[in-house]
Amino acid sequence: MILWALPDSGARSKEDYATFLALFKQENPSIDISVRVFTRNVLWRRMFTIKNPTHEEEIPDVIQIPHYYTALLIKEGVVENLSQLDPGLSLSACLPALKQHCYLPGTKDIYSYPWWFDLSALHYRADHLKLVSDNPEKELKTWKGLLKICAALREKFKDVPGYYPMQNSDWRGSLSMRSALPCVWSRGVDFLSPDHTSTLVGTKAFKEALRDYVDLALREYMPILRERGSLGTMVSGKASMMISRKQGISTFSARRGMRVRTVNVPATGQEPAAYLSGMNLCINVLSQHKKDALKFIKFCSRPDIQLRYAQLIEAFPAFTDPLTAILTSTPRLQAYTEILRSARTLPNIVIMGTIMEILKRVLAVCATQIVENRFTQASLDRELDLTAKEIEYLLSIYEG
Repeated sequence: MILWALPDSGARSKEDYATFLALFKQENPSIDISVRVFTRNVLWRRMFTIKNPTHEEEIPDVIQIPHYYTALLIKEGVVENLSQLDPGLSLSACLPALKQHCYLPGTKDIYSYPWWFDLSALHYRADHLKLVSDNPEKELKTWKGLLKICAALREKFKDVPGYYPMQNSDWRGSLSMRSALPCVWSRGVDFLSPDHTSTLVGTKAFKEALRDYVDLALREYMPILRERGSLGTMVSGKASMMISRKQGISTFSARRGMRVRTVNVPATGQEPAAYLSGMNLCINVLSQHKKDALKFIKFCSRPDIQLRYAQLIEAFPAFTDPLTAILTSTPRLQAYTEILRSARTLPNIVIMGTIMEILKRVLAVCATQIVENRFTQASLDRELDLTAKEIEYLLSIYEG
């Protein structure tokens, strides 16, 4: 049996998967399971080839997917109806926000099963921010306050080579649409209208919201398009804050005495917003090992296994009981209880994955323009206007 998976632990992914799969093999010695780790970009491309593989291509049995891929893969006929494999399969113990991304829209047929999720938050070094602010948590409630603190930190650490106020959580130093989502939602805007019949990407509010995030790079508060080794980190003292969706337990405990606080991403509008990104498991319709694949998915959903794997990759369990255990484990992680109240997910609709790919391209263009000193608001507006037309076309085909 073959598992296609994403690099949940970054550079440690293969090692951590080996540890995790060993647990499964201990309980299921007769099931031979191996893992193939793909980046999100590679997985996105390969999703459209596994339906009609050549005789040389490997056929996966279990596939890890971002939560908003489910509707698309159902439409493409790639994933198995789990409710038919096991009519008693239930999502009753799952975090409510994740349930809607498991079904065929409009039905109660389960096609993907929740595994874990991460949640956007702002982390900051208390020792750094106390040097520039009497009340960091108050100032960090707004994006304006964040930019003010960034400016003060930039001045305070101007003699530290390679210092940036904000650590870039993307290992490639890219601008991330997933990191920008709290800025968009906090302004009260979204990708699509509430009835999903039109897009809001070309609106003034959306353009301003995306510019809020881009400003971090434009003002040189966050490094972009640099090799991983040249990106300053909070642990090294070459950054003071980071917007991330992982807990950061091992990262922030790597240096003794470094106190890190976690708060909601500062609000660009009236209220803060957080991006809750789920990872699901599904079964390939072409799998010859569906019984074993379902056994693996059920293993991954067990409370003890949920808790163990979430701690291993520094994420959160998708089921409420192990999630509660993590949220009450340390004072810093308790902050996520409040952050969860403002959390949102991307909708489970056919074109959502494509929208994210298009907007990733927009931000890649922005990053290049910033590095080459030719970024303008007009250039961003032009890219988003073109994107809006692409999305409207996709809506007319798939959601009309």
